Amino acid sequence: MTPESIANAIAAVVTSLGTLVGIASRRRRWRNEIRENLSLVEELSNNPLLSNHTPAVAWLTGKIALDVAKLSGQPLGTPKKPISWSNVFFSSIFAIGFGCWTYVLNKEEFVWYSLFPGIVTGLMLLSLLGSFVNREIPPGSENELPDGAHPVRTGDASEEISRSVALQALGEGGRYDEGGQVGVAYRFFSHMKAGSFDEASQLVDSNWLLCRIQAWLWDNRERLGGALEVLTALADEMLQNRGDHDLWLEFTTSEVAAFHEAWGHLDPDTLGGASRRRRVARDYELVVLAPVGESGGYYVNSATIVPGALTFLMRRHEGRWAVASHLAAVPPTPGFPPTWWVIGDPSIEELED
Repeated sequence: MTPESIANAIAAVVTSLGTLVGIASRRRRWRNEIRENLSLVEELSNNPLLSNHTPAVAWLTGKIALDVAKLSGQPLGTPKKPISWSNVFFSSIFAIGFGCWTYVLNKEEFVWYSLFPGIVTGLMLLSLLGSFVNREIPPGSENELPDGAHPVRTGDASEEISRSVALQALGEGGRYDEGGQVGVAYRFFSHMKAGSFDEASQLVDSNWLLCRIQAWLWDNRERLGGALEVLTALADEMLQNRGDHDLWLEFTTSEVAAFHEAWGHLDPDTLGGASRRRRVARDYELVVLAPVGESGGYYVNSATIVPGALTFLMRRHEGRWAVASHLAAVPPTPGFPPTWWVIGDPSIEELED
């Protein structure tokens, strides 16, 4: 064989090996697996048994999201503190120095005072080890969680990604949309916290608004006229005319002050909605908003008292969700005074037997 033919053969072999290595590379395998899984998701979605009665689509969709994140180089782990190389350097120097001293002292035979440099050597080795282990940064507000709660951010970012994708795939994500149960409750709280009663009143059930008006009229009955006929007529007029009524501004100002006093210590940016769906009736659901601080959320494995949690009864009416009650798991009952179904209501306590 001529040198030219040998060179061509070697080039062909090297090219073939390079092609094989490229096909077998991890990134190439990830791409192929993602393509195959996407096709499989479509097949599973068309299978009524698997798509409607099992979370198979959610599982596979979550895996695809994780593979794409890895392929694009997104970090998927707990953030870690940087290694203190100055500590590594000095700990290494002291460990080597005191270790050599200990060796020299015990070269011929063991001497008891060699324990002192030996202890220093051991401490330096522990300090050196500590520079490389337990560097994970815990959630910032983990100490703010209630007893029995565990932070969602456990350090496994892949778990968070797959969980969020699973919620969407299972159809639970709509509860957190702007028009969903949790979304409406959160918007209502935000408007009331900001003092925007008129905007908040657009998100409530008409029965709730009527009862709030009746409660305010009852508290001011002596000034407005104590006859129930008069109060009933005023309540109907205020509910119908709202901003055009002479008493509306006074009513809304009082409501804003009352809600600010009750919710003023809560920050909307630190509230999270409970993920478990709590259905009360065909068109009624309970929504729980609880403070999560900066932890990103938490989960509980047993009954847990959550300080500062807000419970809203939501009603679906005419295709939209609205706040039916902010105090109890049942809608308030209109009347003078209205019944909010809570213990300790001052208006109820002062009624005659």
